[in-house]
Amino acid sequence: MEERYLVIIEYAKGSDKGVDGFRADTKVIQKAIQHHAQCEGEIVFYTHKKRELLKDYILKQGEGKSLIVVSRINPGNLKRVDEYFYFLKQLSDAGAEVQTHPDVMINLNFKDILYKLKDSPFCDNTTEFYPNFEAFETHFPHRLIKEKKYVLKVNYGSTGEGVYLVELKEDGSIVSTEAVNNVKYYYHTMEEFLGTFEENFDDDIDESELHYFQGKSGFVGCRYLPRISEGEIRVLIINDQPMSVVHKKPKEGEFSATLFSGAHYQYDTPNDPKWKEVVKLTLNAFDAIKPYLQGKNFPLLWTMDYIMDYDEAGNDRYILSEINCSCVGITTQPQLAQEVGKVFQR
Repeated sequence: MEERYLVIIEYAKGSDKGVDGFRADTKVIQKAIQHHAQCEGEIVFYTHKKRELLKDYILKQGEGKSLIVVSRINPGNLKRVDEYFYFLKQLSDAGAEVQTHPDVMINLNFKDILYKLKDSPFCDNTTEFYPNFEAFETHFPHRLIKEKKYVLKVNYGSTGEGVYLVELKEDGSIVSTEAVNNVKYYYHTMEEFLGTFEENFDDDIDESELHYFQGKSGFVGCRYLPRISEGEIRVLIINDQPMSVVHKKPKEGEFSATLFSGAHYQYDTPNDPKWKEVVKLTLNAFDAIKPYLQGKNFPLLWTMDYIMDYDEAGNDRYILSEINCSCVGITTQPQLAQEVGKVFQR
């Protein structure tokens, strides 16, 4: 039986660190994987400047062994995410089993997956994608006039950053609310709003220099779902098995359901009868998601988040609001580390 070796990659900076400098869930995941994979391992810290040295070090540790690489970095903490994704790809191309593979993250972890899947039963078919400001300026005003309230999500973001609730008032003025801190901005006219919002588009980026992020700038536009006030439903998945259902209820008066915005989280098992439909919907969604895995495995640890809506008959319906698979935390559910470890079972 071939010997195996585990390397978990962390980042030294960020608000997700414990007093020892590690993510609170990293060591428990390390211990579980090493137990089930029957291997030794270590935690290393990624830096952009020393990425080549780190790559060589990791590959050297895996010489003559089956190398497992698990990324535990929230890309939102990195300034040069594209190059980190390419770093992971180089490890994979050299023979390492990288979890989660960057080819998967680049598809599922970006908000445009909501646009790509918009005709699926678990998505909203009115979702739009604005790859640049010209498309936004052309199409967004018509959508806002029709909807009155509309949600804009930057294609790549986390913890509520880059998410805006835009509301058109009867007098033609516009109120834009930023999800991450609930700050409101007021504009007298559509033209004033568009002029200010233009700076959110990264038109000055030379995409020819990017390995992964080409065509990934822009915003996704989503219909505002009033039932966000009832909370967001998160299905936490390990590989292809739902493990937990989290009911994330926004703080009173806010529309963001993230911990950073003060939301309350309630944890249930996927066997709880009240979540039967959303778990079934999630399992059925895997077939639609598979083409975006680029032939790779499902993410090691990921979530599908839903907001409740009503169908035409007035029955409950779940609408996918985002997929997270870059660095989903289990700090509040450390027992799930054993299930992560079982993915690597001998």
